[in-house]
Amino acid sequence: MVLPLPTANFRINLAILLFLSASLNGCLDGSNQADVNDAERVPIVLALDSNLESVSGIFDDSLLSTLDSSSRFSVGTYPVDSEGAKIEALRFGHIDVALVDGATAWMGWKEYGLQVLAAEVDQQGRSYHNAHAWVRSTDPIATAHLDGDQNTDPFELFEGRKPCFTGWPDSVGALLPMGFLLGLGYANVMGDPNDVDSLSSTIRGFFEEDSMMPQPGTTYYGSEGSLRCLSEGQGDIAFLTDSAVQEICSDGDNGRKDWCLGTEDYVMLPTFGRSPSDAVLFNPDSLDEEVLALLSAALESSSPENPSSEGPSDAGTVTTYITTDSLQHLNGYSALVYNVPGMQSYFSDEESQSDLDINEVKIGLPTHVFDEHHVSSIAYLRESLEEKLNTNVSINFFHDIDDLIANLNSGDIHLGYFEGLDSLRAWKLGDLSVLATFQSYQDRNRLEIYPVVSNDSMAAGAHLDSSSNSYSFELLRNEAICRSQGHDTSTLALLAAYLIETGHIQSEDLDPSSTTQDIVASFFVLNNGTPNSSEFYPDNIADCFQTEDGDVAFVYGSREEFDCESQTTEICFLDEGLLVLPPIAEYPTPSIMYNPSNLSVVTRTTILNSILSLSGEMYLENFTSLGRSYTGCYDISIHKVDDESPRGACGSEILKTLFRSNGASRTTTQTHLEGLNTMLSVLPEGTILA
Repeated sequence: MVLPLPTANFRINLAILLFLSASLNGCLDGSNQADVNDAERVPIVLALDSNLESVSGIFDDSLLSTLDSSSRFSVGTYPVDSEGAKIEALRFGHIDVALVDGATAWMGWKEYGLQVLAAEVDQQGRSYHNAHAWVRSTDPIATAHLDGDQNTDPFELFEGRKPCFTGWPDSVGALLPMGFLLGLGYANVMGDPNDVDSLSSTIRGFFEEDSMMPQPGTTYYGSEGSLRCLSEGQGDIAFLTDSAVQEICSDGDNGRKDWCLGTEDYVMLPTFGRSPSDAVLFNPDSLDEEVLALLSAALESSSPENPSSEGPSDAGTVTTYITTDSLQHLNGYSALVYNVPGMQSYFSDEESQSDLDINEVKIGLPTHVFDEHHVSSIAYLRESLEEKLNTNVSINFFHDIDDLIANLNSGDIHLGYFEGLDSLRAWKLGDLSVLATFQSYQDRNRLEIYPVVSNDSMAAGAHLDSSSNSYSFELLRNEAICRSQGHDTSTLALLAAYLIETGHIQSEDLDPSSTTQDIVASFFVLNNGTPNSSEFYPDNIADCFQTEDGDVAFVYGSREEFDCESQTTEICFLDEGLLVLPPIAEYPTPSIMYNPSNLSVVTRTTILNSILSLSGEMYLENFTSLGRSYTGCYDISIHKVDDESPRGACGSEILKTLFRSNGASRTTTQTHLEGLNTMLSVLPEGTILA
């Protein structure tokens, strides 16, 4: 197995390497070591950054500086240009010890058995770093964090923005933020959750599409590069420690960088978690025990209780260490980064890694959407997922949406089906996240909401008048609504928001206790139906007009779906003397939701990929290719036709008949629901989510 880290690219030629080594040894063998003969000094080789701008930069290496205070070592150097190169150099015996980032230490420990000898500690004696995101104070993310409103989550605004990572595999600047965003359901893995290469596509899919990890030696690499990226407007979010801004952009001994903003111009968000501090790493297979003991003593002498009297002349503070071991320093870190694609499969102690950490996948469906007409399609869905996941799948029905949300929160079920407004409730009240959505017949993740009237109505006449733009929504005032049992709550909410947003109803005139029904009833006539009335009409709303119980209906979908001549669907009605007016809003398509606390990243991504694969199964009838005729379900991933299973078992047919969808697609909660949330925000507080 190859560790998925950048490999060393040793660009320093031999002459420069010899010069660096000679210069370093000359400095380290100064007056403070005059009492020790060369023969008594122990040779030790350390990793040295090959991207140094000058020879004097060697003293910026805290490990070299610490060992300089010891008279027992004759220090040589080996050039490396990345954290991954340090791992390789330790593995193959080119160096004896290296100072590495906490994430690199963890990877070396898990994959190659490299061990921690000591860890850096800060001025507070902490051997860890708090990982944070930093943004500019003028950014909406900062506003969401500082406004004191618990309903404005700054992390929900990360999607689509440009990140400033420090580089791979940095802990604070890469692994922890991605593990946090994936673990809490802000982002979903794109690709194989067991393949670390999926991290790149996941980053591009969640953040701005050209986002990537910076490479060693580039302007925006490392902690300083990440902050510079944010400061110069090359990115929106920098992933750094809690002390990074103060250390890099304060007026210290090294001078303030000319690209730094004022420290008040940066805002730090809540922590992602703790990262182990930089660690001194060694290979137990190649380092002599006596040398190891000497190193331990030298590093122990630099501890906060025994600070070194010597140090680099240009340093503000002397780096100190505490002796420790891999288990103590790194073990708690595993849970924080296992959410990153590939990490658990690469570094698990198990010989084989299962894609699922549950024995049965439990799915919840609301009974007001799925009834006895869907029994066979539900059975086909269950059987298809069982085959794809190689585990049991059960379907559970819920009469109450709040009960469905509660079961997802408790972990009694793992996935739930929600339509638009219910999705919003699940998100805001239940802290559930969107895993996937079922696209409309136009392959969109949005449905449009259209008013429908009879052809002989005043509104229809105004809309069809080609001589002038005479149609106005105001023409629908005092018209009776044909109410649909399934969509009534959502329709009332959207209509109420639309009436307020467009000024047909003044929000200041509303009673704070007004319900959506109250708001809509001030414009339309609603006395034609109650929740238990037979006068509520299903999706085929033509019956309402025929019985003259209503004057206008509101339907969800696309114009193509409504036309029975062009496409036969359950909601076609345009052959019934009705007219579709311009849409008033967009509505999210139905979605599959989950609780990030109860479903691991690997498990939910595996389930997601199985749901998405349904879209790649197309039913062919008498399809001819290369002289052969095919009838059956064609799986594009394996290029095979199943001519034995019934048509309804084909993935595309399941999506069409069960979910009225042309295909499933991955999405995130923010992308899918924020538009609806914004639209409904004009309603009186508590109207929707109470």
